[in-house]
Parts: sequence; C-alpha cells; structure tokens
Amino acid sequence: MITRKQKKESVKLIKEKLSKANFIAFVNFHGLSVAKGQQLRRALRKIGAEYMVAKKTLFGVAAKESGLEIDKKKLEGEVGVAIGGEGEDVVLAIAKELAAFVRKNKEMLKIIGGLWSKAWVGADEMKKLASIPPREILLTQLAFMLSQPVASLARVLKKVSESKGQN
Repeated sequence: MITRKQKKESVKLIKEKLSKANFIAFVNFHGLSVAKGQQLRRALRKIGAEYMVAKKTLFGVAAKESGLEIDKKKLEGEVGVAIGGEGEDVVLAIAKELAAFVRKNKEMLKIIGGLWSKAWVGADEMKKLASIPPREILLTQLAFMLSQPVASLARVLKKVSESKGQN
C-alpha cells in the first residue's frame, strides 16, 4: 500500500511532467509484458517523449492541479501515459510511434486518446495524426502542387506558339 506521503510525491512528479507537456497520450496497456513496456519506453525516449504508469486517481489529481480536464470515464482499464512537448514534430512522432507499437501488439495495447494543447483528442484523431507524413514529404508535395499549374501553363503556351508558327 502506498502511503499518503508517497502519493503526494507521485502527484507532484506527475504534475510537473504534465505542466511541461504539450501532448499527452493515454493508452490502455492491459496484458503488456514488462519487456514490451520497456521497448515502448525506449522507443518513446528516442523521439524525446516519456512513458509512465501511475494510478488513474493520481493522474486525475495531478491533472486537476495542472489545470487540465481529463474525463476519468474515458480512461478505461490500466492506463499508461506518453508525455511529450516541444513542437508538432515531436507530437506527430509520438502518435506514429504509439500507432506502430499498437499495430505490432494489438491485443496488449490500445490507444484511448490524449490531450494536445489542453484539448481532448480521441483515439480516431490520434490515428489520423499518426498517418500524417513527415515534414519533408509534405513540403515536397506542396512544392509539386505549386509547380504543376505553372508547368501546365507553360505547356499550353508552348502548344499555342507552335500552332501559331504553323499557320
């Protein structure tokens, strides 16, 4: 049994991490082995995130003290939390890593949802975040989309000039 002092220390630690975080993802880890949990921790640590497990009541108290609203009814089962912050790249990387880990371990891990900039994001939206391509690919796609109308215009003008040259 955890003493009241230990609970206060846990709440203080969780509150500190939640207040720094821009993105918080909740997962149900029922049936996840310790070895798989360590794999998930290492994978998230590589991208600048952290994975932690604590009682839902302690998360609730820490979130309330941090000014976050978490509906405990949405947090089903044994809940783990992936916490990250700085920038959209980290947010997308966390979502992608969790989605990839869930694909490999469907029966052991389930995405519940999360908080992004203090707003609730459901499991479906988390999956959509995970499907967003990396920034470099998005920039390449944007450049291609912007260059196509200009290239089409150039082809049309060339055809017009060739047809006028034949007449």
